Amino acid sequence: MHPDFHVQDELKQQFAQLLDEAHPEQVYQTFLEKHTQFIPREFVQNHGIHFDLVFRKLHLASDYAPDFFYMSKSSADWNLVLIEIEKPQSRYFKEGTNDLHPDLVSAYNQILQWRGWFQDLSNYNGFINGTLGSVREPMGRNACHIKYVLVHGRRHEFAENTIRRNKIKSMEGDDFKILSYDSLLEALNRKYPLYVCARKNEWVDFLSTEYVSDEVFSYFAPSMLRINDELRKDILENRPNWRISSLKGGRALDHVLDKLGRC
Repeated sequence: MHPDFHVQDELKQQFAQLLDEAHPEQVYQTFLEKHTQFIPREFVQNHGIHFDLVFRKLHLASDYAPDFFYMSKSSADWNLVLIEIEKPQSRYFKEGTNDLHPDLVSAYNQILQWRGWFQDLSNYNGFINGTLGSVREPMGRNACHIKYVLVHGRRHEFAENTIRRNKIKSMEGDDFKILSYDSLLEALNRKYPLYVCARKNEWVDFLSTEYVSDEVFSYFAPSMLRINDELRKDILENRPNWRISSLKGGRALDHVLDKLGRC
């Protein structure tokens, strides 16, 4: 077995143990930020996740900030995916009934609030042209579709109950999916790592400390990107893995790494 599979199995066991324990939501947020291969890949199109970037707590408005956000484009359009995570202990149904538990009602209401906020055209335009702005380059003018993902509770609550499964399915739609935490453990071999970032005014700050890929650094102006010293060091150590060439010769990172800001 390839050593990476051993690491993957160890991470799955570690995450599975966390899911069985009653921790605050932030514990699971932190784990997902560190091990981004567990972050959902719903609504990903044929170009993958845009520049391997996932944003944490990207603000829509002062009170609205999804736990994770990523973009995925096709040749024609963009999916802009907002992810809300609840605790693994959050319930789907009231004990002994098929009635929705207040935990799920509250989480679903959060999605409805986001959806309602985007119904205001000024909010929609401000988000895609202001908050995201140049982050959508290239093909920034392509149509954008807002999508929503809720990560909530454990599968055992509904796995053996057709009525419960159908009730959850009826809440979903073309723009909304509900996932159990158990589903995050699946198909890890097809889920590659991502850079965790934060949008800070005109900058994109990289919070990750490990190199993922170099494409993002060849498209964005270095003046809008800031990286931490640990990531800078790991980028240099991964020089043999740089792929994007520069018209100036060598790799694109040869010409921009020293121009990236620090965060």
